Amino acid sequence: MYDIDHIASLSDVPDNISNLLTELKEFKDSFKIEIEYCKGRYEITLHESNFNRELNTTRCILIQISENPCSYSIDLFTKLLQNSGNKDLKKIYEIEVEGENDFRLIKQDVKHLIEGKKGATHSSNYPL
Repeated sequence: MYDIDHIASLSDVPDNISNLLTELKEFKDSFKIEIEYCKGRYEITLHESNFNRELNTTRCILIQISENPCSYSIDLFTKLLQNSGNKDLKKIYEIEVEGENDFRLIKQDVKHLIEGKKGATHSSNYPL
């Protein structure tokens, strides 16, 4: 797993992934961003640095991008701060899009989740 600041060590990252990582740097102040290549897909994880004091939770966003077939999914999780393991993540929302993995659409979906808006964007030819 690589931190977004050390992505230069991954020389074979496709342009759409590299462009997405550049765009996601906008959220670097609020989220720790990591990337990993696993089983034919890229997994980008955003761990929220701040936490909701009222609920004593923090958010985690998992982005999975596949080139073959062309698709992506975004999962939003919350985690109680007193629990430190990943098994304690609670899935809040999920977006799955097939036939598209444009970095601009993915960034827009991530931004909507961060801002508390729900819903995914789709290309004009979705779901084809």
